[in-house]
Amino acid sequence: MSDLETATNEALFSFFDENNDGGITLPELKCALAGVGVKFCDEDLSAFFSKYDADGNGLIDFCEFMALSMSLNSLNNGLSASESAMGKLFSSIDKDHNKMLTKDEIKEGIKKFTGKPADDTEIAALFKQLDLDGDEKISYQEFAGSILTKIALAIKVKSDTHQSE
Repeated sequence: MSDLETATNEALFSFFDENNDGGITLPELKCALAGVGVKFCDEDLSAFFSKYDADGNGLIDFCEFMALSMSLNSLNNGLSASESAMGKLFSSIDKDHNKMLTKDEIKEGIKKFTGKPADDTEIAALFKQLDLDGDEKISYQEFAGSILTKIALAIKVKSDTHQSE
């Protein structure tokens, strides 16, 4: 993992670790995701959390978070099912097909994807995380490279798989 990736993961870990105690709790994960408009049922979020809480202590520490990040990144390397799902998700949100997402497209996409609306504050927080170049649009690279998107997609895929069983 490069220094930039490590620094990015440290910043994201801090984003999730609201009380700065060195561990991300399930409520912190839920709150951070909800704060950027990503909302899932407790069962799906709990299953995802448990998968990465390797020691089962109710906290995802930085090492577990790094494992989570590397796992999600490895899912998106090469032409994988996860990358295909990411592309389909981006395309379904990109209503004008200009390969860039606006705040309105993201807002509508979240509602469609999660079944729950996001307010303007949540959209602004999400854009702050995703819009790396500050152009007020989200490119596919920004969208696909975000751990928030990868977490949301991983939870959604797990939820869809669980519901079809």
